[in-house]
Amino acid sequence: MWLGQALRMLRLEADVTQEYVAYCARTTQAQIARVELGTRQPTLCVLRGYARATGDPEAVMRICEAAILGLEYDDAVSA
Repeated sequence: MWLGQALRMLRLEADVTQEYVAYCARTTQAQIARVELGTRQPTLCVLRGYARATGDPEAVMRICEAAILGLEYDDAVSA
């Protein structure tokens, strides 16, 4: 699924590390890596961590909304 890929792009654009997202989400870097690889679905706490770490909660909301609506990856990142 593209959700993890979109979160990774958001993190990289904000120039923050997986470790920092993990700190903000009160989880481990390994958990963040699994989310970005698409082997785990992000929890609400992890999504909040991305919002805090990147300083862009609106972007996290757009990505989640696109995932819920079943939109394609390109539609989510261009929104």
